Amino acid sequence: MKYRPEIDGLRAVAVLAVVFFHAGFAGFSGGYVGVDVFFVISGYLITSILQSELEKQRFSIIQFYERRARRILPALTVVLFATSIAAFFLMPPSLLHDYARSLVSVAAFGSNIYFYFSNGYFSTASEEKPLLHTWSLAVEEQYYLLFPLLLAGMWYARRAATFWVMLGLAVASLLLSEHLLRQQAIDANFYLIFSRAWELLAGSLLALLKPEGWSHFNARLRHGLAWLGLMLIIGAVILLDQSTPFPGLYALIPVLGACLIIAFCDPASITGKLLSHRAMVGIGLISYSLYLWHQPLFAFLRMKTTQQPSAIIFAVTIAVALLLATLSYWYIEQPFRHRQRFSRRRIFQLSGITLTLTLALGLASMQGQGFPERFVNSTLMASTVGSPLRDSCHTSGTDYLKPSLSCEYFGSRITWASLGDSHTVELAYALGEKLQQRDAGLLHLSFSGCPPALLFEAKEPGCSAWLKEAVTYLEQRQDIQHVVVGFSYTRALFGHLENYPSLPDKNPVNKFTAADAGKTPTELREQYWYNLQTLIERMLAAGKQVHVVYPIPELPMDITKAITPFSTLHNRAPHDVQRMTSQAFYLARHAFILRKLDSLPYGQHLHAIKPLDTLCQHGDCAAVMDGQALYFDDNHLSIAGARKIMSGVEITAD
Repeated sequence: MKYRPEIDGLRAVAVLAVVFFHAGFAGFSGGYVGVDVFFVISGYLITSILQSELEKQRFSIIQFYERRARRILPALTVVLFATSIAAFFLMPPSLLHDYARSLVSVAAFGSNIYFYFSNGYFSTASEEKPLLHTWSLAVEEQYYLLFPLLLAGMWYARRAATFWVMLGLAVASLLLSEHLLRQQAIDANFYLIFSRAWELLAGSLLALLKPEGWSHFNARLRHGLAWLGLMLIIGAVILLDQSTPFPGLYALIPVLGACLIIAFCDPASITGKLLSHRAMVGIGLISYSLYLWHQPLFAFLRMKTTQQPSAIIFAVTIAVALLLATLSYWYIEQPFRHRQRFSRRRIFQLSGITLTLTLALGLASMQGQGFPERFVNSTLMASTVGSPLRDSCHTSGTDYLKPSLSCEYFGSRITWASLGDSHTVELAYALGEKLQQRDAGLLHLSFSGCPPALLFEAKEPGCSAWLKEAVTYLEQRQDIQHVVVGFSYTRALFGHLENYPSLPDKNPVNKFTAADAGKTPTELREQYWYNLQTLIERMLAAGKQVHVVYPIPELPMDITKAITPFSTLHNRAPHDVQRMTSQAFYLARHAFILRKLDSLPYGQHLHAIKPLDTLCQHGDCAAVMDGQALYFDDNHLSIAGARKIMSGVEITAD
């Protein structure tokens, strides 16, 4: 296949878009589309090679997988081992345990599936995952597990239908992607092969059309189409952002742009000259290694800094990534591509050994629970845990756990219930422990990310339906006399705390469906409060004693970052865990909901639970008390924190 430097230049555009997006540089809010461009390039190049081999009757599936092993595994293995060493020295136990799970998933070429079940791609937590970017490698490998066999089978069985079968699969994949978006299955749509395959198939379809033979196109038209392709990609990088429904139809913009460049770009055009520039080609050649190295460096940088690193720090980190990528390209990638130096048998042997070692390393770290003994304050770290019933009792999604089937614990007589979002889970567990002493028990009702949406349709799939069922069910349960109600009010109404001590003031429209999109932030906040007030009134009308949980103080960073020394070679936490946030900040941050909650008619049947009174003393809010962590992340209470708060709640068994 003839070498085309402009395709390496296109690789450079793609990788720089991704790197600058991950660095948070202005103007690159849609830089994640660089992965989509990579998918198109990969589909085109590999299908072109396979098609040529099939035409010459030289197709070999073993040879295909040999090429993939030579191309993918050597550099990936080096990055995985280097990252694992850094993780051992720098990561607290909980994060190392999660890292180990991701490492196992990478070795099994299923990291896209692992991250689908983990945090969303655009979440703050995901930014600190060193192997997050390997999801795209997993998608490609899953695609190439079957595609060569499908192509060869169609080629020999019914060659004329090959293009149309591939086109049908691409259309089906794109329609599935759009369907998943409409079903709010955001993470499934982003990570999984079924809704991503059409992007790789777009490149494959282009290869089947053999655009190198389209010489009859007018030169000016070809150059114009290539320029249009570049503008589509740049436009997507600049104009799209994290709120864009993606991939879906919006992904057609960068995919079409990449196809136009591959099909019509040549060295004589302006686009060709730009992409064929020596610097662009150079970056394109090292693009795979650069892609591999940048995310671990960024993740550890974010993990070890309190605030978002500055653009200058990221620029220095990118320079380091470029250096590592260059060394990786010349001393790792290139040598393993030469059959004279590494035979096919040797490549497969080394691949098997390295993947097995990677798998063993990940499993050992999982079995060791992140090796907490690496740090001097391992006991404190061990207290950063949530409810042991969180996984089984907390629900989410349209296939939610029905209220009538929800968890009841610990005593035999169920007289209390908890109702709210994820911030009530640990409080419910701590309350259940106290009730058990009186042989009473608790009904656990919690839904992830759910606002008190009784009278409006929440954007969170399944939330409103679950909440209505839960409230109705509680009204019918005469044995339940007490209901603890709590939500993450301010995070829903004003946004997550990202840059302490700055006060977020984001539009809460993302908690509402399109039916309320035209309302102002003030109107939406009042609507939220009216629904919460209605929920409380319905519980009171049903004869319940209602205990309203006031806002829980948030930390400016994850608790593990606050209490973990910089590395295993250090013995002191870098932050004052007794004074993580100020009480004044708490009052300013939650001013809206505090004013509303204070207006409720507390008395014989309505009671307030105020975490501020327990967790904030002498003007500051702590992250650690009595040698135990009060949180398991930056906003959810740990079991220890929940016990502190519930210790002040008067408990009766009736």
